[in-house]
Amino acid sequence: MEKKKIMIVEDERIVARDLARQLTDLDYDVVATAYSGEEAVAKVAELHPDLVLMDIVLAGKMDGIQAAEKITALSGTPVVYLTAYADDKTFGRAKLTGPSGYILKPVEKKQLQATIELALNRQGIELNLQKNHARIYESMKGTIEAIAETIELRGPYTPGHHDRISRLAIAIAREMGLTDFQVEGIELASAIYDIGMVNIPADILKEAERLEGYKLAMYQTYPGAAYDTLKKIECMWPLAYIVLQHRECYDGSGFPKGIKGEAILIEARILAVAHALEELTTHRSYRRACPLSDALENISTNSGKKYDPEVVAACLRLFKEKGY
Repeated sequence: MEKKKIMIVEDERIVARDLARQLTDLDYDVVATAYSGEEAVAKVAELHPDLVLMDIVLAGKMDGIQAAEKITALSGTPVVYLTAYADDKTFGRAKLTGPSGYILKPVEKKQLQATIELALNRQGIELNLQKNHARIYESMKGTIEAIAETIELRGPYTPGHHDRISRLAIAIAREMGLTDFQVEGIELASAIYDIGMVNIPADILKEAERLEGYKLAMYQTYPGAAYDTLKKIECMWPLAYIVLQHRECYDGSGFPKGIKGEAILIEARILAVAHALEELTTHRSYRRACPLSDALENISTNSGKKYDPEVVAACLRLFKEKGY
């Protein structure tokens, strides 16, 4: 079995040598010793160790906490802190970096091995979870994209309708700093938000913006019908609730429930803006497509009414400042 590679970051050379000896005795491969935070960051990028033992207090411009923060962000390598003493403020800073453990100096061999093995096992579990997550996501995405193609063939859409909504919704979500998990949920929901339309007559769908009476009431059932379908599917993402809420309005004037503000999922609030912009810039039998500038003005005018102001602001930044 291949030895696990450990990197030591310790500016006291005697302590570093003693640690290296103990690690070698425990059958780990000590790939490097760094004596400053800057050196540690560079060597992790070069050597890709399985774990870093990081002294919190280091000489130089970058202490161990700053180095650990950079290492975690750049490579995800687990970091175990070494410390003789840390005040509450320093310990609080250290906790924010999400370390894989702490070892008190002077280092005892049993504690050293137990902490390292626990950190490595946790890393292994997290990597497996990430792989499983990726497999589930790709499987779900493939299924939903196939359904989206079928819906596009039936609905009053131009080719690529769902893809355009999805790409804009993802861009808005990224601009707003949503998590990768939330972005995945938005991407999947964007491809299947209108599955509830399959039972609505095509002539009603073609006249969606001009409906009245029972035809309007029938049209407004589609988010609920989509929810009823999707809630039966075991899924990591709240797809059923995103599609249920994507026609709700920020001021409570939407459908099907009339909920408002932050009671609406942020994913649904983003999808609402992306969907609206696609609808406004798409040609319909009863009207020509709006120019993009007019569509953006419409979205802006309805900020705080139909749409979440923060979502609208992010959307406008993408088009007006970032060349979307």
